[in-house]
Amino acid sequence: MRSGRILIFVFNCDRGNLSAIRNYSQKPADSRAPDCHLLDLISSPVGIKKAWKRFIQQLAIPCRFLHHDEYEEEFGALLTPLPAIFLYSHKTMSLFISADELRGLTTVEDLIEYLDKKIRTLPPAWSGSEDLHPGKKG
Repeated sequence: MRSGRILIFVFNCDRGNLSAIRNYSQKPADSRAPDCHLLDLISSPVGIKKAWKRFIQQLAIPCRFLHHDEYEEEFGALLTPLPAIFLYSHKTMSLFISADELRGLTTVEDLIEYLDKKIRTLPPAWSGSEDLHPGKKG
């Protein structure tokens, strides 16, 4: 279903498996380690958590997952603390869930519940034909 909206999840780490593995494996006490609570919530050492995969697959809103450097390549400098979730709608990007809100969640189930509540508060999707892949080069 095309909703005319996209959720854009932005991780607080740069692209590449080594970056994600390094981010996940470093202890939070290490102040030099990037802090990506979103990545910690949705993944484990063996991959993406099954509950998260199921949730994303059934969502009516398409999703994109970007690393910090990927976001900046497509949209420019980012002043919002990361990780964060943005809503792209009507050719406008707005903060949907902040880094502070994400830090308040402790499990993937908490994230799923919180995201589901936030999505339910959205007004009905605009039916116009907007770009469903903002910034995507193709």
